Amino acid sequence: MPPSDIASSPPAAGESRRLSQYLDHAPPCLRWADLPTPIERLPWLEAGRNVACFIKRDDRSSSLYGGGKVRKLEFELADPRHQTTRPVVSIGGFGSHSLLSLALFLRRQRRRLHALVFDQVVTHHARQNLAVLASLDTQFWSTRTRLGLGLSQLAYRTYARPEVSGVAVAAGASSALGSLGFVEAGLELAAQIEAGQCPRPDRIYITAGSAGSSAGLALGLALAGVRTQLRLISAVEPLLFNRWLYRLKLAAVWRELRRRGPRQALPSSATGWLQQRGVDIEIDHRQVGPGYAVPTAAGQAMVATAAQRGLHLETTYTAKCVAALHQDLERETVPPNSTVLFWHTHADNELAPHVRPGWEESLPPRLRRVLDASRPALEPRPL
Repeated sequence: MPPSDIASSPPAAGESRRLSQYLDHAPPCLRWADLPTPIERLPWLEAGRNVACFIKRDDRSSSLYGGGKVRKLEFELADPRHQTTRPVVSIGGFGSHSLLSLALFLRRQRRRLHALVFDQVVTHHARQNLAVLASLDTQFWSTRTRLGLGLSQLAYRTYARPEVSGVAVAAGASSALGSLGFVEAGLELAAQIEAGQCPRPDRIYITAGSAGSSAGLALGLALAGVRTQLRLISAVEPLLFNRWLYRLKLAAVWRELRRRGPRQALPSSATGWLQQRGVDIEIDHRQVGPGYAVPTAAGQAMVATAAQRGLHLETTYTAKCVAALHQDLERETVPPNSTVLFWHTHADNELAPHVRPGWEESLPPRLRRVLDASRPALEPRPL
């Protein structure tokens, strides 16, 4: 495997960039992300409408693997429980961007990923992500559906457990601690607004799955006094992400903030405080389509349109998010003279150098069969 961008020794955790201004006991941070990420105008979305469209370029957050995950992993993997050589265990689809990000950054700690995975549609993105995961010596526990993950976790912890069990990382790295990375992201955006890099957005469009990014962002914006509406474009069905589950995530991140000694008095509940601070939250399931990680016609159209402008989306999350924004613009449900911002959470790094020849041979037999069954559809664009 190429050694590029892998530290010669595991990095030491330092102080967080902005949370230390708000907390007496800010958590350690590995400082892996290239921050702040830039903000740019998106004139092709405006299309002559009386609306200003901007993009927050978290796709440029790291030369190793960008997107939103590095913001969370900086905090999650700096935690004292990760000061070990033990592997990490986490869950996701077998083409998960979260698992891929985790595996790549674990190399910096000379650690290995144990992945409990479920099947998803074998798009080119998913296959390439799986190729990198396998090439990074990820060990897989595979099941057909998301509901089967419970059995995979049982197998992992009991009769099929590895010789050395992994330290758990939540799905999407969306633990309360990891989500503090997006609290900082909200503070970062506030500083960019104050510096005149963009107007205060009336709406921010961001994807939602495990919801740690959007929960942290909401709290960070409220801390900084940025009044806005967060449009959470769900990538999963209402049963698996809804207002009740989102409030649970908010509450967990809120407790993490409060236990770290906030320098301004914070109430016991986050929900009412967000309303007082002018941060409104709306959950939108219109773009989920047939289900998680299943491409939709609207999402695929946005992938093609954005690619013509040099912007790379993927069909699980970001394409559906831009499709929702585009639909709102088309239907004129965005008020005139508004400013909207799309928070781009997908990494745009070249992955081919990480792929090892013969990577398929390291997969469990069941996963190999899933790939073989999908191969005819993928032949026109081999990895």
